[in-house]
Amino acid sequence: MRLKFERAVAEALARYSNSRGRTLRKLTGVKLSASDARRAWPRVLEHKWYVSERLGRDVGLRVAAVDYFENVRRPLPPAPYRFERDALPPRLPMMMSFGERS
Repeated sequence: MRLKFERAVAEALARYSNSRGRTLRKLTGVKLSASDARRAWPRVLEHKWYVSERLGRDVGLRVAAVDYFENVRRPLPPAPYRFERDALPPRLPMMMSFGERS
């Protein structure tokens, strides 16, 4: 009986920790790891309170989350390309036409 209870608690905690990341992704489009989402969630809530106080009205969670990731903490850029053995290498600037280069 105790083992079932512990398993149920572990599953509920795992679902809750994953839900923060899913919620932030749905609100902002920012994909975070579970640990990053766990750290960002209270900061987003605090930012919501701060912005709401400054504006004198409730701004909502979506506005606060988007503003937090746009103006306070920008998400990290994706990791640089790693060459895999059977994959094609990335296109180098010298291989692109002049219109495609950035």
